[in-house]
Amino acid sequence: MNYELFTNFAPKINEMKRIIFFAISLLLFTACHKNDDPTPDPTPDPSETEAQRTVLIYMSGENSLSYDPSEPGSFLADDLQEIIEGSYDLNSNQHLICFIDSVGILNYPHIIEVAGGKAKEIYRYDSEFYASDPAKFREVLQYTFDKYPAKEYGLVLWGHGNGWIINNDTIPSKSYARAATRAYGQDKGWDNSGSDRWMNITQMAKALEGLPKLKYIFADCCNMQSVEVGYELRNAADYFIGSPAEIPGEGAPYHKILPKLFSNSSTFYKDICDCYYDYIHDAYMSSTYTVNSGFSYIYGFSLPLSVFDLSKMEALAKATKELMQTFMPKYPNELNLNGHPFYFALAGDMIMYDMKSVISQNAPEADYKKWLEVFNSAVPYQLISKRWMTEFDAIRNSFDRFPQNDDQWGCVNMFFPQSRYNSAYYHYNDLIRYTQWYYAVNWPDYGW
Repeated sequence: MNYELFTNFAPKINEMKRIIFFAISLLLFTACHKNDDPTPDPTPDPSETEAQRTVLIYMSGENSLSYDPSEPGSFLADDLQEIIEGSYDLNSNQHLICFIDSVGILNYPHIIEVAGGKAKEIYRYDSEFYASDPAKFREVLQYTFDKYPAKEYGLVLWGHGNGWIINNDTIPSKSYARAATRAYGQDKGWDNSGSDRWMNITQMAKALEGLPKLKYIFADCCNMQSVEVGYELRNAADYFIGSPAEIPGEGAPYHKILPKLFSNSSTFYKDICDCYYDYIHDAYMSSTYTVNSGFSYIYGFSLPLSVFDLSKMEALAKATKELMQTFMPKYPNELNLNGHPFYFALAGDMIMYDMKSVISQNAPEADYKKWLEVFNSAVPYQLISKRWMTEFDAIRNSFDRFPQNDDQWGCVNMFFPQSRYNSAYYHYNDLIRYTQWYYAVNWPDYGW
């Protein structure tokens, strides 16, 4: 989520409602409620009745997305208010749980249950820790599953993200490569001024091992709809939902999307994407984006979204490996990526290219058509937006050169090694080797 870019977004809820919310939430989130709900054991006794679905929204907010919770106006605060508002639409057979780690020296990480327009704190830690610590991430999930058993579970990743790559790990490492491939949950400490700490997507996958398989993971954070991420998490859930690009700081409209997170429809993921896409599209049609020339480039657009059927990721890897053999050059030769959509451009390095775009323009037509059938099975839903809100000039200045043909967009990003990355600030050609996808499609066979 890009905090700076969304400061001009039209307020979703008027200021008076925010002030009232915070007056209430201060009492709610700072009290321990020991008389009403004693601090539970690490493995609490399960509830007597199994719910239909329990959804955990994991809010890693010690970063630019939240301020001290006593101050209104942060994205975390707004989304919490939306969550409370949206909970009126839930029933007793649906459990909505939020883990919250937000800025504030005494605002220790805590867990709340939200139902019927009310939030109740059920557990508060007695010390600070990094929400991006994989061990704590697993601990929160295990606690939620134990206390709120259900037939199905959903997980929402709320916070900052950048796919399979880049930033310091929660856990120190002597290996530069290992210490730099951290993808989700930026945590800058209680005062929002510490060193970044992120969670490697490979460690997220390990943290989820042995836990109940999730119905879905919905990544409400930037750049997570990466084929490398989907393949890494293929055993953790049935579906993975997100955007290959940056998302606006406001993120998902939780007051509207919550019922979709609990839907029993066989295409519930389509409803989640449609709700998100339409909400942002409508926002971008507002006067904010006709009057403010700095944002006029996004008027009428939304954000690209797609869905992985994670049970099909093995088949996609196999098909991609076979197709690459028909066109992929060997080092030092490389693909020409000019003109293809890309979703990330850190330190001036254009990376995370649209997977379908690159492959469609390089593979033999007959072989591509066979591959496309597998791709469409593994990616059953896509919503195309050929522009999106971005903080990267390299992306914004390239929108006019991106393809206008819908058939060339797949709304999934993939890393394609390039010689220029050898001298990049982050050595992407080295870092990709820590993903399972690197070996699944056999990048070493091409000299990378």
